[in-house]
Amino acid sequence: MSETSASHPDEGSTRPSAPSAPVPPAPPERPTPLAGPVPPEALAPPAVPMPPAPPTPPARGKRFPEQEKISDPERMKALAHPARMAVFDFLGTRRVQGFDGATATEIADVAGMTPSAMSYHLRTLAKAGFIEEAPSRGDARERVWRLKLHSFSISAEENASEGDLIIERAMGQTFTDQQERNFQRWLDLRLEMDPKYRDASVTSQGRLRLTMEEAREFIRRFHELENEYGEITRERAEKGVDVDDGAEVFNYLFRLFPHLDQRAASPDEKAADPDREV
Repeated sequence: MSETSASHPDEGSTRPSAPSAPVPPAPPERPTPLAGPVPPEALAPPAVPMPPAPPTPPARGKRFPEQEKISDPERMKALAHPARMAVFDFLGTRRVQGFDGATATEIADVAGMTPSAMSYHLRTLAKAGFIEEAPSRGDARERVWRLKLHSFSISAEENASEGDLIIERAMGQTFTDQQERNFQRWLDLRLEMDPKYRDASVTSQGRLRLTMEEAREFIRRFHELENEYGEITRERAEKGVDVDDGAEVFNYLFRLFPHLDQRAASPDEKAADPDREV
């Protein structure tokens, strides 16, 4: 921050003025006597102002305003399929880029399927409420599909059956597999990319020793940053495609989970070996 000479004068460049004769201080004024009895409030000490009330903390809510919780196992199964996950991932990228969906032919090409085979998966995703038809581009023979949800979380109900929990785990694994495919594609091609992309990417892992409260605070602060840049992304997406804005689509994956002993068995391992000792 720049500072002016008025706030910080340069004492070395200022010529001192001639000393002046001292001026005696003025005598203190005599208080004017009060006429009549003194009211009690005049003798009371001045009131101490009350400190302002602390701000009300924001209510714990959804990470995004339109986030939808999915706990229906039938909806989970609709997305727990590699081809449909590829569709979901592609349409999510198209939205961020500013495109209003993609045609069935474009989607089928990305998934490596024929349009007729892809139509079944698109109908399944639409029935489950993950995608919807977008306005036509002028060719009535070509349907355009786009994501229906902006953000959602997946969690089985607290008293869910074992079968529903298995579906939830399969759903989570499908998302993880898709993220790993995206990450592996970057690892395979990153050395061929412009260095500016490598400079703008990072992979970090480590261990933190945290209390439960500190772990929740870690997550909360990450979500604040995620929401901040997510809003920027949404504004750009709503403006549409702009090849000159200098923005690129970045994938990110945040994981924070307790470290488990290597001897701990997963649900699948327990099912395969009920007598396993831990």
